[in-house]
Amino acid sequence: MKGFFALLFLIALAFLIWPYTAVYRLDQALQTNDQQMLSEMIDLASIREQIKRKLNKNVQSTIGEVSNSFIDWLQNGIQRMGADAVEHMVDNQWVVTQLRSHNRQSEQGGILDRMTYAFFDGPDRLLLRIGDLDDNPVHAHLSLQGLQWRITAVYN
Repeated sequence: MKGFFALLFLIALAFLIWPYTAVYRLDQALQTNDQQMLSEMIDLASIREQIKRKLNKNVQSTIGEVSNSFIDWLQNGIQRMGADAVEHMVDNQWVVTQLRSHNRQSEQGGILDRMTYAFFDGPDRLLLRIGDLDDNPVHAHLSLQGLQWRITAVYN
């Protein structure tokens, strides 16, 4: 019986550590500018969908409160590009730029040194906060999709 509980404990511990290994891999991909790894870790369809859901007040979104600059960015894009603005504006490079926005060297570097929060927001979702609360931080959600943790929402 002790062995069974020890096994359950190890499985639970592994599950708790697993998303943080994905955060480390994301940081390494950002530092080395590994576009293939970044594209594997970014779920553009989910990110776009969450932004669209946030725009529609009648639909629930996993995105929390957003900053005025984020709203202004969206409104300007919609005015310029119309209904397809999110598809045109949100791509892998935009996600990478957002993740690096609090980095002193925005063209390179990772997120670990600027991350101020990383904890579970649900059993299959990890919420990251990059930057200080008083400095318009970027939030990113990593969600478990199959056997891979991927970025499914980015906002500030």
